[in-house]
Order: sequence, then structure tokens, then C-alpha cells
Amino acid sequence: MGVCRRAALYLARKKGKAMLVFLIFFLASALLLICFSILDGTGQAARNLRSNIGAAFYIRPYAQMTLVDGALSEGTTPVISQQSIDEVIDASQGQIKAFNTEHYGYAKSDQLHFLPGAGDSEASNMGRVTAVRDSGLTDVFLNEEYTLLAGRHIQPEDENKILISAELAAENSLEIGDVLTLTHAGLGQRDGEYIDTIPEKTAFAQVEIVGIFQYSGATGSADTPTAGKAANHMYSDSHLLVHLQEQQEGIYAGEIAFYIADPLELNALLERVAAIDSIDWENHILRKNDLQYEQIAGQLQNLQNLAAALIAIVSALSIAILVLILMMRIRGRIHEAGICLSVGKPKTEIIGQFALEACVLLCAGFLLAFLFWLPGSDAANGLLFGALTQGAVRENGVEANALRPDLLRSSALFAGELAAALLAVLVASGPILRFKPKEILSRMR
Repeated sequence: MGVCRRAALYLARKKGKAMLVFLIFFLASALLLICFSILDGTGQAARNLRSNIGAAFYIRPYAQMTLVDGALSEGTTPVISQQSIDEVIDASQGQIKAFNTEHYGYAKSDQLHFLPGAGDSEASNMGRVTAVRDSGLTDVFLNEEYTLLAGRHIQPEDENKILISAELAAENSLEIGDVLTLTHAGLGQRDGEYIDTIPEKTAFAQVEIVGIFQYSGATGSADTPTAGKAANHMYSDSHLLVHLQEQQEGIYAGEIAFYIADPLELNALLERVAAIDSIDWENHILRKNDLQYEQIAGQLQNLQNLAAALIAIVSALSIAILVLILMMRIRGRIHEAGICLSVGKPKTEIIGQFALEACVLLCAGFLLAFLFWLPGSDAANGLLFGALTQGAVRENGVEANALRPDLLRSSALFAGELAAALLAVLVASGPILRFKPKEILSRMR
């Protein structure tokens, strides 16, 4: 009778004992599949989050204050040139995926009546303009303090495009696509009254409204001038203030924001940026922002550590329990081994039968565990990663299942379990390997 047939007959005859070993293989396989999926899934989720969330750093200028004759005086506003920005991008070695510039000015128009603030007059009826490269990357929109209601954001390729508030649009009956003529302005004070510091108008620009936003939060105090009211705030592309002669081409007085793909590269990148000589670090601050990633990454790392610990514990316990049960089973089969030896069967064939029985039960247990975990991973993914990733890990617009068992990794896990099971059979078969046929036969008496 061949080894395969003897193994099949034994499993069919000893259903209870076979079921016990099968359950051990099933439980061990299920737990290991879950733990390895969590280990791999957290790593993949972290990689996806790094590319989706990214990180940012900012170069913020500040005017130095000096004490002269007991009074504080503010120095000139520092600026950053496009050349310095290009040097920062070169220093990033391809890590920067987007950047945003800011510059500030004022504008007025015969076609616009700005919502009155403190001391409003014909001269001071103006709005504040923030010229940006991409309005969608500004803090107020990223933090949802401002919300785009209609139209689109300012883009880097735009020229003479603006965003206005819903209040300002309603006040002047304006819509997306309307064209206005703006002129330069400056806000100052004289004799306690707000004035326009550019009374003679020499610069004009025709602008198109491409977006309307709604703001939330504080709207300004009672003494806020017209230009300082949130309703009168306008966003424009970086060319408008140049056309209105309030900005030099490629020179920016506002904060420059850089967005990078991988938060893990942020600290090394900041060191390279800080070494750029063209930026006067005496009046510029370099700060980073990777808080969102750090918060999520910390939770993912905790899951990885837990999964790794469980893998070690489950593996050790499973092998120990399996060896003990197999030793008990094989000791109970010394009689069977002795008979086989008496009819000339070699030890390798006898142990091969034990190994084949274990392999059959392992295959059945692992397959059932895999089929069990395949649909269960969807629910577990939402439970473990849903709140952490907040929809950041997506595939083709659909929330990705980071715990979905991978066929290649599952095959490697099965191979590892198979090797462990064969090792357990060899350890449990120690008496058969150690004793000579005559000593085994003598134990049958």
C-alpha cells in the first residue's frame, strides 16, 4: 500500500485527531494572515499617506524691529526673489511637487463699491489684494476658513484673474465671468482719517472674476478700515499687482509655501534649504508642517508594532502546540511504525507519511483561513484604517483595501508554515529517527 493511500486512510479513520490538527492549522493560518496583512497594510497605508498628505515647509519674511531713541521702528519688508525660489526647488532634488507665492497690495474700481468699514470715504473705499500662484494652496482655503462657492481657483498660468467674496459679489451684482477694471491704491492715514496714498491713477488692469468664495470666522472689529474687511478681500494671480505697479516681477514679500511628496525627506531638505545663501536668514523664518502625517504615522506605527508582536507570539505558540500534539500522536503510533518497519518500510517513508498527513491538513486549514480573511479584510480595513486615513488612500477614486491579502505574500506565508509543519513533524518523529528498528519493535511488547 502506497504512502498516499495509507495517509488518506488514516485521516479518514482518525477524524477526531485529524480535525484537532486541522483546527490548529486553521487558527494559526488565520491569525498569521491577519497579522501579516496588518503589517503589510500599515506599511502600504503609510507610503500612500506620505504621497497623498505629504508635508510642507514655509519661508516667512519678517521686518526687523529696531529701538531708536526709546521708540520702536520697523525696517523694510524683506522679499524673496524667483531666483531664490528656483534654488530651493533645485535643493529639493525633485521632492517639491508644488509651491505657492504671496504678495499683497490694494485695488479700487469705479465698477466696485466695497462694503464700508471704519472711516469709509470715496478715497478709502478699496479692497485688499493677495496675489498668489495657486489660491487653492493658501492656508485659508486649506483650513476651510474660506470655501469656494462657484467658479475655480487661481492657477499658475492665469493672468488678471480674481476671486471675490460672495458678499462683495452680491453688493455689486457680479457673477463668474464678469470683467472689471481695477486700478492701484494704497491705504494710509492722515489726521486720523484713512486715505488713498496713490491719488493719481496711472496703472489699470482689466480682470475677470473666475471664482466666488464664502468666508467664515471673524469679519473684523468696528475700527477695521474698508480695505481690512474680509468681505473686501480679493485673491488674484501673481501678475495683477505687477500690472498695477505694486509688485516687481519675480519678487515676493509674502510667505512662500513649498509642498513635498514625502514627509520623511522633510528634515534633510530643510537642512539643504537653510544653506542657501541668496536668502537672508536674518529676516526670514524657515518652518515646517508635517503634523497631520506625524499624527497618522504614529498610529500606523503602533499597529505595525502590535502586528509584529502578535506574529512572533502566534508563530511561537502555534509551533509549540503543534509539536506537542504531533509528539503525542506519533508516540501513539509507535505500534504502527513498528509494523511498517517489520515489513521492510524505511524510516523515511514512515516519516514521509506523517509529513504528508500534516501537509494535507495544513493545506485545508490555510485555504479555509484565506477564504475566510478575503471578505473579512474589507470590514477590518474600514475598522482599522477608516478613521486614520480619512479617505486619503484611494485607488481609482475608490477607497483602497490596505488589508487585502496579496497572493504572492500569502504564498510565501504558506511556504513558511509548510516548512514549520515539516520541522514539527521531524521533531515529533525523534523517537523513530533516534531508535533502531529493533528498539522500536521492542517497545511494542
